[in-house]
Amino acid sequence: MAMTINPAVSGGRARWLRHGGAFFLGASFGGLVALAGALAVVAVAREVVPLHWLAVFAGAAICWAALHDLGLPLPLPYRDRQVPEWLRDVLPPGVVAAAFGGMLGVGFLTLFTYSTHLAVLLALPFLPSVWGMVGVVGLFAAGKTFVLAGVAGVKTLDDVPVHWDRVRVRALRLATAVASLAVAAVLVQSM
Repeated sequence: MAMTINPAVSGGRARWLRHGGAFFLGASFGGLVALAGALAVVAVAREVVPLHWLAVFAGAAICWAALHDLGLPLPLPYRDRQVPEWLRDVLPPGVVAAAFGGMLGVGFLTLFTYSTHLAVLLALPFLPSVWGMVGVVGLFAAGKTFVLAGVAGVKTLDDVPVHWDRVRVRALRLATAVASLAVAAVLVQSM
């Protein structure tokens, strides 16, 4: 993704900003699709299981994913590949940016390696306000776009490790695991 919409590939900073905006809109749309799915699952499950126990289950699933992020060899239903790279060859960069953003917004259509996405999706249905849910989806899409902007200066895939070395990746995994565990704790305590 970093190689699909960066200033070197996009043909300049202004076009890159438009492509980044397309990625953000795609990620927002994908996040809203995921939110609708999560709300539907909770609505059906509420008929069988009390809401409190659904929150406890969601908190446990978030903890499981966070422990996986911290290195415990726990099985998770992650896909073993990223978004399809062939899209770069058949679509213009702005469309690819929106499509990749949409796939990353849904999260489960891509290599799903951080627990924060799962934490957000599982906690959103328990928020009391629909506008709050939409706001969180927007903030999460903005966060994904900022991560993408973090590698905006790369010209080749070999340059990415310079920007995201092992120390930073470990720090990111630790930070996301801690944030996910905090979301799980708040979710369970609020029910």
